[in-house]
Amino acid sequence: MPEIVLNEVIIFLPVLLLFINAKSSLLNFLVRILSLLQPFSQPVLNADKLPQKFPPIKIVKRDSPYPGTLLFTNATNPFRQDIKSYKSFIAEIDKYSGKVLRYRHIFTKGYLFQPQSTGYSYAILEKIGVNGGGHDGTHYFTDENLNIINAFKVIGVANGTTDMHEFLYLDNGNVLMLSYRTRKVDLTIAGGHPDALVYDPIVVEQTPKGENVWLWDGKNYLNILDTTNGPDVHLDAIPPSRVDYAHPNALSFFPDGNLLLSLKHMDCVVKIDRQTGNIIWILGGVNCKNNEFTFLNDPNKGFSHQHNVRVLPNGNLLLFDNGTLHTRPESRAVEYEIDEKNKTARLRWSYSNSQFTPAQGSVERLPNGNTLIGWGFATHPFVSEVTLEGKVVLEMNLPEGQIVYRVYQGFNGIYSN
Repeated sequence: MPEIVLNEVIIFLPVLLLFINAKSSLLNFLVRILSLLQPFSQPVLNADKLPQKFPPIKIVKRDSPYPGTLLFTNATNPFRQDIKSYKSFIAEIDKYSGKVLRYRHIFTKGYLFQPQSTGYSYAILEKIGVNGGGHDGTHYFTDENLNIINAFKVIGVANGTTDMHEFLYLDNGNVLMLSYRTRKVDLTIAGGHPDALVYDPIVVEQTPKGENVWLWDGKNYLNILDTTNGPDVHLDAIPPSRVDYAHPNALSFFPDGNLLLSLKHMDCVVKIDRQTGNIIWILGGVNCKNNEFTFLNDPNKGFSHQHNVRVLPNGNLLLFDNGTLHTRPESRAVEYEIDEKNKTARLRWSYSNSQFTPAQGSVERLPNGNTLIGWGFATHPFVSEVTLEGKVVLEMNLPEGQIVYRVYQGFNGIYSN
């Protein structure tokens, strides 16, 4: 079936369907059908003319940013009824001209369009979770022309999903992925249901052949009652609604080989021993119940509902602080110097432009020291590049109501001049 025909069919299925709390098997049936039709959407390289429903990109500021390209995925905010709707894409654009160099139409929703050593990877939504978590999909590995050469799904996790918040391609050829596993728990002690359905965070290392070689199961190390009392957690959820007490959303490695895991709904990041699976320490903001660190030089005394946490080569942490539970909600990019011996986290760098994004967002430290920031639900700008001195060297806007999960630096110096 040609894509032009599919476009006419799916235009009557609002993007809203992909985000609302899914209680209907019919809704997930529609999402599954659209995901099965995805191969009919062919990659487009250096298009002279973009599709009518491609969101226009406006360069607001450009002052010698780090050269290369930007990779992102877009979707229309499902909670806004007063905005124009656009289709979802994975796209690579030139940072200097804004020209779209390659794209692929995603019939459901795309995630994590990122560069790899020999091509790209991205994920697509195939099944909608409940209460904002538990989405299921597939991670695809592609060549430089976006042709799929491999696919990855989490296996060996009973009642588990293939989550799309993170995908790390390791030096040994394996991949690291996240999963949500559903189990029943008696939560009457917290005013909940005796047969509450709970999402546990799972981390899986998998070979290209689909074999699990390492698995970390959150239920063995986390306490459900340590979740923060925020707008996204409902300990009294009645089945089939789920209790998403942790909400894993980022993975990164420390120089010593141990693993960092970000848990949004616990307002913390944890360092995990790769040999034993034990939690070495917990770092979190003022709403984190088990924070072991003292924050220094940070007026907010830590982060809240964070995304895209990364360990820098010097051991510092760079993260997108959504700021959801701060006294004054405001999102920012922050860098902390971590002293593991004395348990301190010293704020070394931060940037905010007074926007607040309640979900999503990303940060990336570029080779020249600049920081690339994706603003999630915010669109003016949707991406900024900022120097260590706080100078903005790049800003781009998307139409009102577009959301971008993460923005990545693409390939350097190939297209820009």
